[in-house]
Amino acid sequence: MLRCYIIDDELHAIELLTDYIDKTPGISLAGSNQDSVKGLHEILNSPPDVLFLDIDMPLLTGLDLYTMVGDKLKVVFTTAFASYAVNSYELQAADFLLKPIRYTRFLACINKLQQDFEQKALPRQGKPDHIFVQSGSKSKIIKLRFEDIIFIESMNNYLNIHVTGQQHHVVYLSLKDLLEQLPDTDFQRVHKSYIINYRKIVTIEGNRIFLEGFPAITVGAQHREEFFKKIGENLVKKK
Repeated sequence: MLRCYIIDDELHAIELLTDYIDKTPGISLAGSNQDSVKGLHEILNSPPDVLFLDIDMPLLTGLDLYTMVGDKLKVVFTTAFASYAVNSYELQAADFLLKPIRYTRFLACINKLQQDFEQKALPRQGKPDHIFVQSGSKSKIIKLRFEDIIFIESMNNYLNIHVTGQQHHVVYLSLKDLLEQLPDTDFQRVHKSYIINYRKIVTIEGNRIFLEGFPAITVGAQHREEFFKKIGENLVKKK
């Protein structure tokens, strides 16, 4: 059961999310507050699993709060201003919900969060959760955990592997060679120059994929059918 907390200076926004949480299995409301300062004290005293956080608030903005708690829990930004999306990607927030928030979009966010928590809770049953690669320096070998890889970019004769924490590693391999070593449940080639980690997808707009903390990657024409087929397998649809 995921415990959720809401900080938003607009009461109707809290009421809407509260209603969504109440009707969604597997999650519960741990609390809410219209005052960002009081809300901060409450979540520090009793941290929830997920924080739904408005951005444009007096005293402490959502961006201010994220710098204080973002490394302790999953933060989902909620705002009426699409321009804040860039900030949320840079901060590597768990998700970004644009107001007015539709229940289908909220549910997709919760499904992703539940999968992330379940993945961390379950052992990999003996399967490796990492690979070793040789960096640009031939004497240096790096251990890469699958869960840390955000995407892999081909740069002529080498690869740039982007990982969490705004870090990257340069290795002399082809995309094809590396893809064969990655679990196909999590990774897919979406362009002649890119492999992405499905678990790091924040949003998809048309043929553009937004990953945690990075600009959009466009799905190449020859990869679209396979990519959207896999997305469709996990897409919540209206009955």
